[in-house]
Amino acid sequence: MNEEWIDRKFIQEMFSLTTKQFSRVMRNIERRHPLEFWIKRIKENNKEKVYIKQECVEWLKEVYFNKEEHYLTLEIKFYQKRIFALEQELGIIPQPKKYQNALLRFLDLEFNKSRNVIQVAVHRMQKEFSYPIKYEVSGVIFIKAEGVKWLYENYFRRDYLKELEEYKWTLQIKKIV
Repeated sequence: MNEEWIDRKFIQEMFSLTTKQFSRVMRNIERRHPLEFWIKRIKENNKEKVYIKQECVEWLKEVYFNKEEHYLTLEIKFYQKRIFALEQELGIIPQPKKYQNALLRFLDLEFNKSRNVIQVAVHRMQKEFSYPIKYEVSGVIFIKAEGVKWLYENYFRRDYLKELEEYKWTLQIKKIV
């Protein structure tokens, strides 16, 4: 991971932004990524110098200014790439999350969503799979593990992204210590 800090003026020129536009970008960075320390402010002689971490510049290129895909999809790809790099650097063997078959009536508790939201999500999930992803045993409806994974990684992407951000943060802490 590159720890290089770059002057904000250089980045502002790199993306051809006005000061007002770049200020809005910085507010969005701080709002969207509270766990990241991508902006460093240093006061010198009653003037504030702002530096941006190289990783943030890469995020700006790959996610923020990239309009080819939905930003959540790009954010997830960005974090997966960063996590992979951190795991390689720390020598950690990636442990994929294990998903299990789940009872349909308890999915609202698992995802912390209302039953209506879960019903819509399950309906959309069923359209994605060409084979049955729901099954019934003794009158109880279950969702297969791959369906639960699809729901988590594709439908409830904000929650998935939050988990990725937290995992990356823990890896960065391990790297420092």
